[in-house]
Amino acid sequence: MTPTAPAVATDTAVRLDAVTKTFGSGDAAVHALKGIDLEIGTGQLAVVLGPSGSGKTTLCNIIGGIETATSGDVTVGGESIGGRKPAELSDFRRDHVGFVFQFFNLIPTLTARENIEVIIELTGRGDKTRAPELLESVGLGDRGDSFPSQLSGGQQQRVALARALATDPAILLADEPTGALDLDTGRQILALLQELRDRGRTVVVITHNTSVAQIADRVITVVDGRIESIKDNASPANAADVTW
Repeated sequence: MTPTAPAVATDTAVRLDAVTKTFGSGDAAVHALKGIDLEIGTGQLAVVLGPSGSGKTTLCNIIGGIETATSGDVTVGGESIGGRKPAELSDFRRDHVGFVFQFFNLIPTLTARENIEVIIELTGRGDKTRAPELLESVGLGDRGDSFPSQLSGGQQQRVALARALATDPAILLADEPTGALDLDTGRQILALLQELRDRGRTVVVITHNTSVAQIADRVITVVDGRIESIKDNASPANAADVTW
């Protein structure tokens, strides 16, 4: 199968300059990030690799405005988000970022369609009538009335992905999106992420699974709170061809 062509980044979606993150203080301080310099282009699919405890999830949370850097500059979508108050960061997340996590976080008492609609209601962004369209875009157009318990793990992750897109975010952050899935289902999720990249979204995948790097335009390896390497992939693999 012909590899997916990498997206051409026309500008910078994410820029971090000398970013540090410290939890606690004194002898109990944990230095999760130790001077991170990083750029991710608009329309790129970037994969952040690293073992547990390397700082990759903290990096994801800082990019998404869930946590604030202890020092350094963070610019996302052309906006500096350093030093913003919690309410301002909440507005930033609502307006610019979609999140997908390993364990789906769907509301069990709501149908797939309602899980999408509730996010639109809570954020005040998007159009509730697009919920069926969003489910169709992830291959679940006929499962809108199904509850999470009636869906497989892969189907639940697809609903979570559709929900993340409900507010039309420019940047999608996916933290271990295939971690709870089998190989074939994981490939389906990776294929959807590539499709989003091909439509011009910036996608950042956080994972410990080195095989996921096969689909990336840019591969960032984080070890012990520092960037060990950044590699650009001229010919990302098609998700269907990923092996692990």
